[in-house]
Amino acid sequence: MKEKDRELIVELIQKELSSHIKTDNGSHLPIGYNPVEAIRGGLFHWVAVPFNKIDVFCELRCPNATQIEQCGDISNIVQDSKENRKIEYDDLIQIRNYQEALCKLVLNKPTFDQVASLIGRDDFVISQKRKELEEIEKDFEARKDSLLDDEKKAIRLQIKTIELQLGYILPDDTMAFLCRWAMGNDISDIKKITRESFLRAASLARAHSKAPSDYISGVFTDYNRHEIDAYAFMVLEEFLKEQQAVKESKHQWLFGGRKRVGGIHLPKPGGK
Repeated sequence: MKEKDRELIVELIQKELSSHIKTDNGSHLPIGYNPVEAIRGGLFHWVAVPFNKIDVFCELRCPNATQIEQCGDISNIVQDSKENRKIEYDDLIQIRNYQEALCKLVLNKPTFDQVASLIGRDDFVISQKRKELEEIEKDFEARKDSLLDDEKKAIRLQIKTIELQLGYILPDDTMAFLCRWAMGNDISDIKKITRESFLRAASLARAHSKAPSDYISGVFTDYNRHEIDAYAFMVLEEFLKEQQAVKESKHQWLFGGRKRVGGIHLPKPGGK
C-alpha cells in the first residue's frame, strides 16, 4: 500500500471515530480547527466556576484565536526542555499576567472588575493573606540579623509568593479553571498529540510545502492550529540537530586523528 493511500485511510478512520464524540448536550463535536464558539455551540455559556472550591455560576464568553493571541504568548503545549526547568519569579509573574488577561476576556456576567471589587473588599482569604504577610515581614525584620543566608532566602521567597497571591485578585482555582475553559482544553484533542505525531506532521509538511496542522486530525480550536504548526517545526528542528550530532560523532569516531593521503585514511602511528 502506498504511503499516500495509507494516510488517506487513517484520516478517514479518525474522522469517523471523532464523529461519534459528543458534547454534554448531545451535539457532535466538529472535526478540524474551529473557533471555540463553534465547538461549544454558542458565544456565551453559564458555567459553574470554582472560587476557593465553591462553585459560582458565571456567564462566560468564548474567545477566538485573535483575542487569545492578544493576551500574550500562551500555549497548551509544554516544551520538553521546560518541563523540569525551575520557574523563576519573573516567569511566574508573566504567566499570571497571561492568566489574568484571559480571565478578563472570558468573564461576562459578572465582569472581571465586578468580581475583583467584591473579592478585594470582602474576601476572607485575601484578608487572611494580608495579615499573614504583615506578620512574616515583621518577624523577618526582627530576626534577619541572626538568620543564615539560606533561611533569609526561604523567607524572602515566602514573602514574594504571598505578594504574588495578593497582586492577582482571583483565587488560583478560579484562574486555572477560566484559562482551561478559554483555551478549550476540555473540548480539544491538543493534549493527546504525541511528540512522534508532531515530528511526522512536520516532516510531511516540509516535504509537501504544507502546514503540520494539515497532517494532524481531530477536534481542535482555531488557536490550536498556530500552536501545532509552531511546535511541530520546533520538534523537527531538534530532531534534525540530534541526527546531525550523531552523524558527526560517528564520523569523528571512525576517522578522528587519522591522516588523509590521496583520499585514503592512514592509521595512526603504532597501528592504531
